[in-house]
Amino acid sequence: MKKRLLSIGVLSLAMALGLPVLQAQDATDQPAADQAAADQPNSNQIVIPEGTEFKLQLHSTINSRTSKPGDRIITSLLDPVSVEDTDVLPKGVRIDGHIGDVKEAARRGRGGYLTIVFDTVEMPSGEKVAIQGSLTEVFSAAGHGSDNVGPEGDLKGGGPSRKEQAAMVIAPAALAGAVGGIGPGIAAAAGGIALAYFLPKGKQATLSAGSLIGMRLDRDVTVSTPQTVSK
Repeated sequence: MKKRLLSIGVLSLAMALGLPVLQAQDATDQPAADQAAADQPNSNQIVIPEGTEFKLQLHSTINSRTSKPGDRIITSLLDPVSVEDTDVLPKGVRIDGHIGDVKEAARRGRGGYLTIVFDTVEMPSGEKVAIQGSLTEVFSAAGHGSDNVGPEGDLKGGGPSRKEQAAMVIAPAALAGAVGGIGPGIAAAAGGIALAYFLPKGKQATLSAGSLIGMRLDRDVTVSTPQTVSK
């Protein structure tokens, strides 16, 4: 009887001593569980589809005479971008790119041209997401820049004015008459030199910082956005 009472007493003591240990373990495990829950990303994966258009402000000056392929350019988003009533990119987000092909203006009225390749969007969280976008239009060219955008997204410099075009047509005939009294070879050489001198050079393709431009997304891009941005 005494042994049984002793066993019951020992078991009761063990249970009494074991209970705080279990509670301490539970208390120790709880912060870890809370931390694991906090580490779960509170975001949605949203796809911005190809063809989405952005309106941007240019913060770099570009020029077909001075810009080189690979030169970095900086822009910022003027209007928020939404997908299915969800704001994906807020106003002010930074969108960067680089200069692609460049060709300087030349004689005979040939204007310069260059292309812009948009390649990065910086999310509000600081994450940088790779994109692929191209120039679509120039809404406002600060400093009288170029506004002619070709179908391939290339910015083109203007050609000669109508007065200059007329001079380009008249000059060869006038020069032919002027050098007609000398030998054919000399006349041709003289005419070529004169044309190279008199015919106007095309304008450079240029945009100053502050210009407002359009960009088209050329492929889908997936971004993470907080769940709280839904309208």
